[in-house]
Amino acid sequence: MAGMLSLNMVRFTLSKPERLSSPKAIDKLFEAGQSLAKFPVRLVWLEIGEPETMPFPVQVMFSAPKKKFKKAVDRNRIKRLMREGYRMSKPELYTTLPEGKYYHLALLYTGTEILDQASIQKSINEALNRWLKALSPDSSLTQTSNNT
Repeated sequence: MAGMLSLNMVRFTLSKPERLSSPKAIDKLFEAGQSLAKFPVRLVWLEIGEPETMPFPVQVMFSAPKKKFKKAVDRNRIKRLMREGYRMSKPELYTTLPEGKYYHLALLYTGTEILDQASIQKSINEALNRWLKALSPDSSLTQTSNNT
């Protein structure tokens, strides 16, 4: 599995097994997960204890609020932009993840307007970088204070 995490092996794709779709896993993520925000994205994560069931080190889901975006076409566009931003950040993310750890992630759109691709990708990159810093053992005391 460690060979899969090398930068030349990780591709700019987002396949079905990399997406979090299990209702039980999603419920557990939102009940027990930790979060941080980088406008317009909120990132919720949970370390998984049973890694043998996951083919990838991270499973991710994307969400846009129906309350703020009434039209499905707008919600779908936001989720498409977030998937693209994550997909472009994934190879770097996989190479910097702690080895042997597996996570569920949720990327939630918190803005009230649809931003352009560059803005969304930048905030996803910054949120993922903050998440990786929160995972490092020396910052375990500051994990809960990074929720802003």
